[in-house]
Amino acid sequence: MKILPNEDVHLEYKELEENKLPKSIWETVSSFANTDGGTIILSVKELKHPLRNIATGLSDPYKLKQDFLNTQSSNKLSQAVASESDINEFEINGKKLLKIYIPKINYTNRPLYLNGNLRNAYKRENDSDRKISADELRAFIRESDADVDKELLPNFGLDDIILSDLQLFRSRLNDVSGNLYIDGNTEDFLINIGLMQKDRTVPNGNYLLTKAALLLFGKYNSIIQVFPSFMLDLIIKPNKTIPDYSDRVYTSNEPDHPNNIYGFYNAAYEKLSSITKNSFQLRGDTRIDIGDSLKRVQREALVNALVHADYESREPVKINAYKDYVEFNNPGEMRVSTETFINGGQSVPRNPFIFNAFVKAKLGEHTGSGGLRIYKTTSDLKLRAPEITTSFTSTSLLIWKVPLTEAVLQELPKSWRATYKRISEKLVVSYSDLKDLYKTSYEGHKILNEMVTKELIEKSGQGKGTKYSLPIDSPSARVSMNSYIRQIQQILDNNHNSSNS
Repeated sequence: MKILPNEDVHLEYKELEENKLPKSIWETVSSFANTDGGTIILSVKELKHPLRNIATGLSDPYKLKQDFLNTQSSNKLSQAVASESDINEFEINGKKLLKIYIPKINYTNRPLYLNGNLRNAYKRENDSDRKISADELRAFIRESDADVDKELLPNFGLDDIILSDLQLFRSRLNDVSGNLYIDGNTEDFLINIGLMQKDRTVPNGNYLLTKAALLLFGKYNSIIQVFPSFMLDLIIKPNKTIPDYSDRVYTSNEPDHPNNIYGFYNAAYEKLSSITKNSFQLRGDTRIDIGDSLKRVQREALVNALVHADYESREPVKINAYKDYVEFNNPGEMRVSTETFINGGQSVPRNPFIFNAFVKAKLGEHTGSGGLRIYKTTSDLKLRAPEITTSFTSTSLLIWKVPLTEAVLQELPKSWRATYKRISEKLVVSYSDLKDLYKTSYEGHKILNEMVTKELIEKSGQGKGTKYSLPIDSPSARVSMNSYIRQIQQILDNNHNSSNS
């Protein structure tokens, strides 16, 4: 008998009465569409004690499919979400069931709500459907207006701009473009890069600042008149448990504090670079500077947080820099999937004008390759993998600065660490490869058996032929194996080149 998995954030079972769609199905449709998509399976009974799911079966799956398609196209939902191909009949344990896939809808169309009432919108939390909060509803409505930063500001001008920040940006553009922007006054420059635009709502309209120009280069007191909760904050501490910070950079109108996005970017990147140690590792005969590579990764993450932030949110852009990792937090949900961010793809910025300014300055990429570069670089440096999480209202990217094996070791009992490190370095070992680590044979075999029981390592063979290795799907094993494969590939390439010379 096939076991049905338990419900989770992407799976919901519904029990039916008299072959009718349950009323609660529409709350689940809303929650899946608004969150991350999911699958509803009809005609499954959930038993609580013990927890298990029983397929009860449908007498007329086709009727239920048509009922669903017809109802979603009526006034029940604010828009239809599932196509006919998303609804399929299948059989399990001899019972006919109906599977309905609900895709996540585009941010411009959220929230999906019920019965014509915006407040009847739901989100998925674990295995439950919950009404979205007032703050989340406001975030959805803001999200539907894709290009807030392009809006014009009729009552603002160059006296609201910090000209020294703008000049620094202009100098960088000239450096990377071969003095393309050297001619013209300040207004000409802003028009040329698209941050001042003509007001075409009136005849013979003037050129006005965009919201992007104000956020990028504006005076703090001017910015908060448009964005009252504007706040960019970098806190540096040895670790989370220490209450006091050792250094801090935040936006303010106070002396020696950045006022705007570009001022904060420069100050924050300088601070992050200053606490990133330079160290080296050999890749073949080439010496790789880990510090420089990490600085580039942190710059990518910093720019990502600044260009994708929801500046109309009440929450700040907040960066926490600790000894072992840096955490980049910005208000606003990521507009691409986690998979697209990690693997690369088209970027969908929340603030396209701010994004374009960083791209022009060669501090970002239109190709959407920033996330791919972050993950690839940290993998090449053998660091613990970055962690990206996103919700309706915020996005967090955590960049580790410590080697993967070191990060894993920190989570192990002290008595196990030397053993784990040795195995991760050698891939496959016998007891004789490890015995120098232990005071007695009893202690060594006890540690190894405990680690096998916890599935941290694997044991194969018997007697003197016993071998220990990391599980092939463990992070350290993958890094070690990748390194081993690269070494073999390099030897093969060298042999190939020698034979052709």
